[in-house]
Amino acid sequence: MSDGNQVTAIVHAKLVTPHSVIDNGVIVVKDGRIAECGSHKEIAVPEDAFIIDAEGQYAGPGFIDIHCHGGGGHWAWEEPYLFALSHLKHGTTGILPTLFYNQSRENMLEGVRNVVQMEKQPFSSAIVGMHLEGPYINPKYGAITSPIRPPDPDEYHALLELAGDRIKVWTLAPELPGQEEFAEAAAKYDIALSVGHSEADAETIFSFVRYGLQIGCHCTNASGTTPSPSRYGGTREVGVDEAVLVHDDIYAEVIPDANGIHVRPLMCKLIYKTKGTDKVIIITDGMDTAGLPSEPGDPFEDVNYVEGLGLSGSRLTMDRAVRNMMRHTGAGIVDAFIMASLNPAKVLKLDKEMGSLEKGKRANIVIVTGDIEVKQVMLEGKLYKEG
Repeated sequence: MSDGNQVTAIVHAKLVTPHSVIDNGVIVVKDGRIAECGSHKEIAVPEDAFIIDAEGQYAGPGFIDIHCHGGGGHWAWEEPYLFALSHLKHGTTGILPTLFYNQSRENMLEGVRNVVQMEKQPFSSAIVGMHLEGPYINPKYGAITSPIRPPDPDEYHALLELAGDRIKVWTLAPELPGQEEFAEAAAKYDIALSVGHSEADAETIFSFVRYGLQIGCHCTNASGTTPSPSRYGGTREVGVDEAVLVHDDIYAEVIPDANGIHVRPLMCKLIYKTKGTDKVIIITDGMDTAGLPSEPGDPFEDVNYVEGLGLSGSRLTMDRAVRNMMRHTGAGIVDAFIMASLNPAKVLKLDKEMGSLEKGKRANIVIVTGDIEVKQVMLEGKLYKEG
């Protein structure tokens, strides 16, 4: 079995690149990186290579999930390593443990500390940073509102001092007092800001782009549709989601569950059509139940539904999310991998290291069927085997 140090060759694969699918492709892996990648007519397989036969299936870059709270029965901030492993087997080779807005100041600090201090173990490099969803969001749009709070300089400076640029994404509601000062502090660490749980008007959202606002958090979920009463009877104002759709420099996160509960299939298609392949990011918004089996015929099979609270995240893993996005929008496999791998790598500024099959990048590779059923997962040249 490949251990990441020996030369490995993936053969008989349909290679999913950002431009096309290369039939009968070859990937040569050495020292945890892609040494060669292309058609079998162009790439020589080293004689001493450990061979992985893809058997005509698709080989693409591992998925990157920038918004995920849990999985496999584990919360991301409590058991970050076990959380990451639970998603790795579903093809996610890059993940951001995502802390909730419903955590107290003490719990937020402890959770960030758990991720920062995580002991290095095999496959732990799947964790590529962290995402803080709040707590500086609009309480009108939180399922659990009591811990939501205004920006607190003492708190956010403590978090920044503790984690710095390991915080890759931070979700905020720009309309709240004190957010510009917070955004300026976050910008020093090159953190991608995300507008979410918000009713900010378009002008306010656009004004935060200079601070690094690059993401619309789980579009069409928990966002204001009309930031102010309609000025003219029978007309619609521009809300958060419309502002995200129209701005060329903002990516749109999408949670594509099977039954279109988070985002209706037609809305998925509208977001995909409006933003274009290069500005959509597929996410799971997974809870601790993500990846666990659901009851046959359960209409909420991909959704975390809490009695009394309603919709609260998902049970999705990225393989299922990608499959659903393709079904809802008609996107082909090349576009699907761009939205699930390359785009998140770009927003995290990690695209020189991961996100596509290119020579010199980390050998983070997933082999899947045309219906995105995961057959093999490789992280930095090492094959992942559960257990």
